[in-house]
Amino acid sequence: MDQQLPRGRESATEPVLRSRLLPRISFQSLLVLTAVSAVVIAVVYAADQGGAYATAAAVGLFFTLCMFVCSALLFLLSWAVAFLPRPAGAVAVALGIVFGASRLLQVPLGGLAFLQETIWLINFQVIGWFLLLFPIGVAPDSDAASPFADDQLPPQIFAPREPSN
Repeated sequence: MDQQLPRGRESATEPVLRSRLLPRISFQSLLVLTAVSAVVIAVVYAADQGGAYATAAAVGLFFTLCMFVCSALLFLLSWAVAFLPRPAGAVAVALGIVFGASRLLQVPLGGLAFLQETIWLINFQVIGWFLLLFPIGVAPDSDAASPFADDQLPPQIFAPREPSN
C-alpha cells in the first residue's frame, strides 16, 4: 500500500489502524440500541399504567436482567476461586472475621443479616482456610511430565512391526 515517491519520501496515505483506546461503535448499532430502549421504555410505561400484558413483559425483562447479573457474579466468583485461590481464600477469611465481629458488636446489616448466622461464619472460615492452605485450580508444570520436553519420542503402546519387504 505504501508507495515510494521520487525523492525517497513515503506516501501521504497511511493504512487505517483500529484504535485500541476507543471501541468502534457504528451509527447503526446506536440506532438499534435506541429503538430497543424505546420499546422497553414503552412497555414499562404501559405496565405502570395498568396493562396486564405489559406488566408481565416488564416482569419478564426484569427477571432476565436479574438472571444475567446473577450469572455474571457467579461466573466471577468461580473464576476467582479457580485462577486466584489464595486471594479468594484470604477474602473469604476476612469476610468471615468481619461478619463475626459485626455479630459480636450487634451491628445490623439489613438484608445481609443472614451472613451473621453461625453456619455462614463457619463456611467462610473453612472455605477460606482451605483455599489458603490447599490452593485448587493451580496448574502443575506440564512441561516436566511431557515426553516432548526433552526432545524424546512419546512411549509406544504397541511395539513397532518389522518392516516387510
